[in-house]
Amino acid sequence: MSSRFLIVFADILLPLALGMGLRKWGLSREILRLVIKANVVVVATFLSVVSFWSVHVTRELLWLPVSIIPICFLPVLVFYLFEKKRFTSPLDQGSYMISMMLGNIGTLAGLCAYVLYGERGFAYVQLIAVPQILVIVLYCFPMAQRFYESAHPEDRLGGKKTSILRLLLMPNQLPAVGVAVGLLLAGCHVERPQAVGILFTILIHFSAWMGMVPVGYDLHLDCVGKYAMKLWPIFPVKFLLLPAVLYGLTILFVSDPAMVTCVVLAAGAPTAIFAVASAQLYGLNVDLAESSFVTTTLAFLFVLYPLVYWWVK
Repeated sequence: MSSRFLIVFADILLPLALGMGLRKWGLSREILRLVIKANVVVVATFLSVVSFWSVHVTRELLWLPVSIIPICFLPVLVFYLFEKKRFTSPLDQGSYMISMMLGNIGTLAGLCAYVLYGERGFAYVQLIAVPQILVIVLYCFPMAQRFYESAHPEDRLGGKKTSILRLLLMPNQLPAVGVAVGLLLAGCHVERPQAVGILFTILIHFSAWMGMVPVGYDLHLDCVGKYAMKLWPIFPVKFLLLPAVLYGLTILFVSDPAMVTCVVLAAGAPTAIFAVASAQLYGLNVDLAESSFVTTTLAFLFVLYPLVYWWVK
């Protein structure tokens, strides 16, 4: 079995375990906040620039950011048509819907695409991941607030309302700027130094660790069993419906097999940590979101990712 195949497991599961260990050892949360900021502002931005530096803009490439619409909103349609009554509490409903719709595209699907196709695969997935930021800010946060207010009509969150413009202009959005810079360099035919490519191969793994250690720090596994069985509909939505529908849509617009595979990986990405963050920020059911994050991540790593890997290889 190829070491490239196994590296995904090491880059996701080991930092999660390390993060849980660091919490038990009493590491300051402030240190991890600095790690998160360094990862997003410096490392992830560099990776975006370098990966897109070698991408040639084509008409097919335009489908990638558009594909985030069905990836995110097909689960919303399933939720409102079939699944809203699964939970009676609006706090549970909000966490459930957001856990179903948001995927760990940038980190986990991006790492898998890199293993399969190198920098090009990573760049393709980032073109899908970047627009998800807009979905989170413009749809998920307002909906999370509405679910909270449905549960607590007497408490309208007042001062907790989030400025959309402020979120879009935060330093955390610099990787999106990196995409534009990389495409500009590629479009201007600026030659990329070989050392930059070597640094990319190192930093992509550092980025995964820097992203997942803080997740492990805040993760509480005792909540997983409480909701695991109740969340079973998320699995066919994320791992059957979305990959199948996005595959069918993508082959209508795209002929590049690598691009098709990257869309399938993004469509099947497990619940994003942003679902947990949204639940924390807006007072929804954090345990439910954490349970979805853990169970779908394990299912992706041990079922969907191996299937895609062997299908490609």
